[in-house]
Amino acid sequence: MKTIICGAGEVGYSIADKLSKEGFEVTVIDNSKESLKKISDNLDVKTIIGSPSLPSILSKAGAKECEILIAVTRSDETNMVCCQIGYSLFNIPKKIARIRQQDYLKGEWQKLYTNKDLPIDAIISPEEEVAKALYRRLQSPGTIDMVELADKRLKLIALRCEENCKILGKSLRELAIQFNDYLANILFVFRGDQKFIVNSNTKLEKNDLIYIVVENNNFSEVMKAFGHDEILAQKIVIIGGGNIGYSLAQKIENNGDNISTNLIEFDKARSEYLASNLQNVTVTNGDGLDNQILEEVDISEAGYVIAVTNDDENNILASLLAKRAGALNCMTLINNSSYSSLLNNIGIDITIDPKLITISKILEKVRGGRIRSDYTIGEGFGEVIEAEITPNSSFANHNIEQLDLPKTIRVGAILRNDKIIIPNSETIFEEKDDVVFFCETSTIKTLERLLSIRQPYA
Repeated sequence: MKTIICGAGEVGYSIADKLSKEGFEVTVIDNSKESLKKISDNLDVKTIIGSPSLPSILSKAGAKECEILIAVTRSDETNMVCCQIGYSLFNIPKKIARIRQQDYLKGEWQKLYTNKDLPIDAIISPEEEVAKALYRRLQSPGTIDMVELADKRLKLIALRCEENCKILGKSLRELAIQFNDYLANILFVFRGDQKFIVNSNTKLEKNDLIYIVVENNNFSEVMKAFGHDEILAQKIVIIGGGNIGYSLAQKIENNGDNISTNLIEFDKARSEYLASNLQNVTVTNGDGLDNQILEEVDISEAGYVIAVTNDDENNILASLLAKRAGALNCMTLINNSSYSSLLNNIGIDITIDPKLITISKILEKVRGGRIRSDYTIGEGFGEVIEAEITPNSSFANHNIEQLDLPKTIRVGAILRNDKIIIPNSETIFEEKDDVVFFCETSTIKTLERLLSIRQPYA
């Protein structure tokens, strides 16, 4: 499938990397020779230097034969123009744009994005997606990561096996017997530097980071079984009042959570804007690295401190200062992925990488078949994919044993007629089943093929 990526920044690079490894024919356009050289030196993709919004450059990149255009330059306006030209001059079927400026995304302007006006098929707003991810974690205390799936009937959660975890040393086969009433399924484990999909013989160890799908009604019981009985935070301090901090504060305010919320913003004019637009959030103008400011917002009483400025180092230092002052937990926005593996060892509880979140949302729109959601895990380890079983797919009317799935693909759960099913090897997939899979990167193309094209069986 021919794909043009406009923009060779970190997101453009990562998307090109993933799609090229899955057999997509990828061309990347950018003005920067250095960025394109990094891509051409490391990836099996074509690169073209120039402005991606110019018709001649898009034509040179093969826009006439292109099936997907992904615009992720640093300019919202350039991304929008790329999609417009891709539609008007080259009739590209699918156009995806990253748009950061919130004014473009307000509800009253949504009618702009039609084929008659501005033809963008999917808009990705990184700041809004990050704010949603942060809010989900606030609503699921004790988790390190959480995504809602299957019409919000299931949660994909990441949690750490604590010392008081009741199930340490037991195999998954034993756990399935012990907790047979729970609709939950462990998908994979991060153990130190190891990442692996589980099987029935896998035994969990202290400090394992596990990803598990769980039915909403069993969430609390499963968390307790793994040694977590945390309660919702009653006080939150947000450091950084940019688009992410503001959007998160709005979500807390609009959902009526009755959480005492403070927001610290360094810029005075921005602080005044925030104060005038947030009714139930206390806005403080100051530096999140200033101990006096931290005392002013009663940082020692905070259940969560969320550092979301546009500077990684500031976010890390502010989080550590807050923890030292008595804050219970911290969430820290990190744009530089190389920091992430280091931070747990110095006291950072949860890191948020906006690049991974953006990539997940883009892949969700790119995937073939009836993909409902797509979530990238572990810096390229794999993806959690939610998909509908279609009549012409290989899954329809077959079970896992008949499919002979690779061990790098694990089936987590099925939503069928409003009922959650934790499948076994004999469970037969039915048309219109909503299925949650985990798939290692190396076999994503295999999963997509099985979801799309019926295979012959002996």
